[in-house]
Amino acid sequence: MIYTNAHRLFVQASMSERFFTEAKAIDMYTKACNANNERAPEEFQEFISTINQKLNLVDMEFRRSHDEDDGNPVWALVNTNGDEIAKLATEYTPAEISYFKRLIELIVTADDDAFSASSIMALKEASKIKTPLSKSAAETLLQRFVDDKWLVQSQSGKYSMSQRTILELQAYLKDEFEDYLIECTLCYDIVTKGQRCDVLECKSRFHHHCARRYFSSQNEKVCPACKITWKSSNIIGDPPKISGGSSRRNRRVIPEEEDDLYQ
Repeated sequence: MIYTNAHRLFVQASMSERFFTEAKAIDMYTKACNANNERAPEEFQEFISTINQKLNLVDMEFRRSHDEDDGNPVWALVNTNGDEIAKLATEYTPAEISYFKRLIELIVTADDDAFSASSIMALKEASKIKTPLSKSAAETLLQRFVDDKWLVQSQSGKYSMSQRTILELQAYLKDEFEDYLIECTLCYDIVTKGQRCDVLECKSRFHHHCARRYFSSQNEKVCPACKITWKSSNIIGDPPKISGGSSRRNRRVIPEEEDDLYQ
């Protein structure tokens, strides 16, 4: 397909945010076409593919995923050369980047597949970097990470990786934490919030939205690998108001009355 002014305008519009919902992406696509008197000449996916052919020449691309909380599709403009973490240097100081990397390590290596860190733990990490941050500076920076959509803070106050971080820093995460990351059995994307099989040795894992999709046609939910009954209460990540275990090999379980949230 021909690369037109509509494609250029879409890229320019996305540069300021780099991470957005698919609904916003389609709105940007429509406006870009209208602004150039092009009446949506291609389907949206085809439009993005044409852009990616150009962006690949400069080691960039638009990448699609799904929000782990609600399952809605999202898009990010990412660096594909493996140096994603380096681009943070344009937004943060070396000390702030060092703190961010410590936080990511804390979150990814958390016990019990919690993939989260309490605010107390997060603040303690600020004193462990080469150029320590004060508590007030760390609190301000944590809020900035949340505002910039690199981290998410739950109602319980715990910090976890945002979908932006999972998408944009995917190569860094896989290089640094290969032994800790979990892939969804259905979509093969990284899972930090989802469900897992009750059998310790079984590798079946799902995002919550992927589990709903996979089990929607089954009268009785059964693990696709080991075939035992699937319990939606065996979760990955930080559920509201539920505490984790003390070992990564334990199972995190939510009460039956809250289980319906994950059906």
